[in-house]
Amino acid sequence: MVKRKQRSKRSVSSLPKGLPTRGGGENPFEAVHRAKRPKHDVVNRPTMKSAGPSALARSIQQRQEAIQAARKASQSANVFQDKRIGEYSPEHSQDDKQIARLVRERSQRSKRSQKFNLDGDNEELLTHKGKTLDKLTAADHIILSDDEDDDFGGLETDLHFGGGTQKASIYGHSVDMADVYAQRKNDLDDIIMRRKILKAERLENKHMQEEKIETMDEQYQELANLLQFRDKEKEIREYTASRRNGTLTKEDEEFEEWNKELKTFQFASTKVKAADRTKTPEEVAKEEADRLQELETRRLARMNGDFDSDSLADISDEEGFSSKVTMSKKRRKADSAEALDYADSDDDKGDQPKPRFTPDGLVMVNRKGVVVENAEEEDGDDELLDGNANAPMPEHAAGTRILANYQAHAQFDEHESWFEGVVTNVNKDVESGKVSYDITYDDGDFEEGVLARHVRLPSEAAVVNVNQPCETDKTAKAKLSKAKSRARATIPYVFEVPTTLDALHELIAAHASTGEDASTIIDRIYKVNSVRLDRRNTERMQNFYDVLLRRFVAIGDAIFESGGGGPQLGRYKQLNALLKALYAMAQDAPDSATAVWSRRLGVLQSAHAKRLRDAELDTQDEDNDEEITAWPSTGVFLALRSIGHIFPVTDRRHHVVTPTLLFLAQIIGHTPVTSLYDLVLGVMCSGLLLEYSKGAQRIVPECLVFLADVIRLYTPDVTTSAGAFALPSLGAASTMHIFTSLRLAVSKLEASDYLRLSLEKSRINGEEIKSAILASALQLTEMAANFFGVPQSSVTQESFVVLAESVLSLEPKSRQYPFPKVMQQKVRDCVSAISKVCPGGLRAPLRLRSGPTIREKAIKSLAPRMEDPSKYSLSKDKGKGATQAALDRTRREYKREHKAVARELRTDAAFFEAERRKDKEKKDSSARAKRHKAFSWMEGEQATMNQQVRQGGGLLSGGGIGAARAKAKSAKVGMKKGGKL
Repeated sequence: MVKRKQRSKRSVSSLPKGLPTRGGGENPFEAVHRAKRPKHDVVNRPTMKSAGPSALARSIQQRQEAIQAARKASQSANVFQDKRIGEYSPEHSQDDKQIARLVRERSQRSKRSQKFNLDGDNEELLTHKGKTLDKLTAADHIILSDDEDDDFGGLETDLHFGGGTQKASIYGHSVDMADVYAQRKNDLDDIIMRRKILKAERLENKHMQEEKIETMDEQYQELANLLQFRDKEKEIREYTASRRNGTLTKEDEEFEEWNKELKTFQFASTKVKAADRTKTPEEVAKEEADRLQELETRRLARMNGDFDSDSLADISDEEGFSSKVTMSKKRRKADSAEALDYADSDDDKGDQPKPRFTPDGLVMVNRKGVVVENAEEEDGDDELLDGNANAPMPEHAAGTRILANYQAHAQFDEHESWFEGVVTNVNKDVESGKVSYDITYDDGDFEEGVLARHVRLPSEAAVVNVNQPCETDKTAKAKLSKAKSRARATIPYVFEVPTTLDALHELIAAHASTGEDASTIIDRIYKVNSVRLDRRNTERMQNFYDVLLRRFVAIGDAIFESGGGGPQLGRYKQLNALLKALYAMAQDAPDSATAVWSRRLGVLQSAHAKRLRDAELDTQDEDNDEEITAWPSTGVFLALRSIGHIFPVTDRRHHVVTPTLLFLAQIIGHTPVTSLYDLVLGVMCSGLLLEYSKGAQRIVPECLVFLADVIRLYTPDVTTSAGAFALPSLGAASTMHIFTSLRLAVSKLEASDYLRLSLEKSRINGEEIKSAILASALQLTEMAANFFGVPQSSVTQESFVVLAESVLSLEPKSRQYPFPKVMQQKVRDCVSAISKVCPGGLRAPLRLRSGPTIREKAIKSLAPRMEDPSKYSLSKDKGKGATQAALDRTRREYKREHKAVARELRTDAAFFEAERRKDKEKKDSSARAKRHKAFSWMEGEQATMNQQVRQGGGLLSGGGIGAARAKAKSAKVGMKKGGKL
């Protein structure tokens, strides 16, 4: 098929095709488009040039170039300007100019700058302390201890190294060296004497002060004996006993909390650590997923019996282990406030010995400072309690390779650091029989006097745990068995994403036994397969979002049928956990969550339309003998309630919230009411509409009308007021027997505990729910009046008129069915709130207006007033005199020129400002680039420092501390792995 050519449009003036034209015209084979170059280049044939810029554009360009040149010239500082005095003054002669310039030059000279000019004239003399240097004598210059810069022309050399009988010259004067020496000695003796006198005076004042203090102490000794000092140790014991028994006063409890916080601050790290930047949501999700993966790996390893790299820190010791060993090995840590409080609670706190370093080693002293036992002996007792007393330490010969606990006596809190080395010497005490070793470590370090209990063979290293005390084989096996059984019973930490509701229920049935376990499984599925970890999970997580939403509805329906399920099921807690997961997933992928909710709302609306059609045909289920209701289930209502927690409800238009509001309004306005469940759910939907619309101040008329009709059901005579109902659904319900007895049920109310609605079926079918419906309707009406009530607003008054009429028709003090006091108070509060919205009472009825008259309908015809067309002129000076016309023309011309100049100035100012901003942006970008380069370098250095801090002492060595210096000198003591000495 041949491509159709585009036809050119024919102008109106052109002739139709086929008609002959005058003249032959151009040859179409030789003609080309004007904008293109000629088809053939012919010599001396003029060619069409492209049109250049217009005259206005050229003038603007020339103007801008001139302004740019003037601007650059104004910023230039290399213009020569002759600023000599009198250069441009014709009144002064050349001699006057020279004299004026000389005077200005002399006046600008600084005396301070000329003070040290020694090469000038001798008119200015150097002085010292008000005297010229040639008039100074030796007596005028006293040498003090701090005066080290004086020069006596070699006098110091002569005094110290001989020449005392010779003559010397000081400041141009000839003096005898003996006289100078004697004078200087006398001056120095005077200075020493004065210092001694001052020192003696200070010492005497100190003795006098001490004597006065002793005298005052003796005088006030009698008063001091009358004072009674408290027994602090007794108070501490009483306070500890009160805290154990729980009989502390309120003041003591507050002091206890403050003391805990203070102790926490005392042991907080004072070192400044490199702070990491705030982590992004993707980094947080990655860390959480890695943590769960690590836990799952450890769980699987324990199930398979692999405990090589497992410390079993989360597994407690088996019961029946020796309590005596546990008490002897109890670590007295003070790393937290709780440990300090535990230590303070001991009754014999004051009697416990404390460790102290002495020249003899580490000893234990009591509170009086008396040595009670040796710390090393205490450690030996602990080993006896551990059951090692019957197992003597084997002796290792020189040259044996061993593992030694490096610097065990200096380790804090029984921390152990084992390193490989070789025994170089064995030391044995003849009296005590103790054995110690001199060990040379593989890294070149050396340690003397290592006790036998701190030395192990490499083969024994497998059973040595440096972080925990040694355990017996029985306890270790029990601990491993316990870890294995617990791993099998633990819920897995990593799950695949279930894409159907049945798959999720199978996971929960296989691994969960309570409702909390089910919530844990859902949370782990979300964290391990989050969209923030990998965008390829979007489709799977979108399906999982729909699965969670369907489970949410199913749990809500289960609450209606069976209630909360007790602590074992915890259906309300499950709903909270599901809502948190739905919110988090909506934050991760808003588009996916919006798509799921939109599709689900469409499904719910279609199901509601089908229920409306079914309700018209049949009102009772033949199989279950239950009434068919067209209202949505409790689970659907709770799902609609959760939308306000996931999406914003104050937006003007939202893809999820706006359809939800329309759907709720449709449910309230169109669904028939045939049972108490329908009435309860209608009130709840009205409250949900109020909650969604109060933030944006939107008035939903369906909600207010439904509440008004619900309140009208509780009038003394419902059957007579059936025509007053605004909604047909409630108007038809007013004739049913179940609704005609609502007023009677409220009049029999005795307690206020029943004035609350419930989602459970067992309570909805009770008699107390009838009073709760009225109380909730009145409360919602009061809330609506407080939320949307704006005085003197016709829209608000028109909306609340129906509510006001319904509340006034209740007649709470009716003789036949009076309301109890609680309900009467609620009615009064509701009336008070509505009266603020409608201060003028009820709305006045509308009046018919008369139609417009013929005169008002007629179109006014206005005849234009025009002068003689033959003499009409467009001149502005028509009818004016010659002088006045000339003056007006001049004024108009001046005005036009003024506007033109102002327009030119604005254009020039805009161009000037644009150029200035370009220059400033250029300078700022250059400075910004330098600053960013410096910042990037600083961030790189900070990142390197953070990596070194995280890896501990592995990258940092040396530092110049005492231990490192000793290592450099003796090669015996140094730094080890982990930074411990």
